[in-house]
Formats: sequence, structure tokens, C-alpha cells
Amino acid sequence: MWEREAKITDAELEVMEALWQGEDLTLAQVKERVTARTGWSGDTVKTLLRRLVEKGAAAQERRGVYHYRPLVRRAELEDYKTRTLIDQLYDGKARDLVAALVERRQLDRSDVAELRDLFDKLWEERGEEA
Repeated sequence: MWEREAKITDAELEVMEALWQGEDLTLAQVKERVTARTGWSGDTVKTLLRRLVEKGAAAQERRGVYHYRPLVRRAELEDYKTRTLIDQLYDGKARDLVAALVERRQLDRSDVAELRDLFDKLWEERGEEA
């Protein structure tokens, strides 16, 4: 189950972005990175970090000062969020998501060409025909 990923809020995601930029960051470093991007107070960042630690999405270690590192990889969260989006909005059909992007002009011809190349490469790796 994707329990950790499901519990990460949008605000906590801002803190995770900072954690993904460095493997072992002090509390001051995390606060600096997040406040520079969001304008939030240091106390807000500290609260969000505490919540991420409680949820098992980040680890905290005291070595003179607190150090933090992510326990959830970006790819894991992206997979969860993508699956959730497809399930909730497109009845589990990724094709419908791609069709919606094309119909709403979110993908242009060059994007579609890149996707086609990606699909061809993946099918070749699997030994399948396109």
C-alpha cells in the first residue's frame, strides 16, 4: 500500500521538494530552501517537517542539530499521484488522460512524436510489436 504517499499533503510536498534536493539537510537548510520558495515562516516549515517524520515520509536524526532526509523517493510519490489521478478522473484508463491532454492542446505534435518514440523504445525493450 502507498500509505506514506497518500498522506502527504500539498504543503508537505513543498518540504519534500527541499529534502529531495539534498540527502542530509539540517533544519536550518530545509527552512532556508522552503521559505525562499514559499515565503512561509520557519515555524511552519518545522511543523510540516514534524508531520512528515510522523508519517514516515522523512527521517530525523539529532547530531548536534537536527538533520533530515527523505524516506519517500520522488518517483514513488509521482507513481502514486499519477495512479490516483488516472483512477479518480479517468476510471483507471491512462489512454483517456492522454486523449484529454491532446484534446485540450496540452500536448502538441512534437510532444506526441516524443511519446511515440518512447512507446516504440519501451516495446522494443519488451520484445513486443508496436
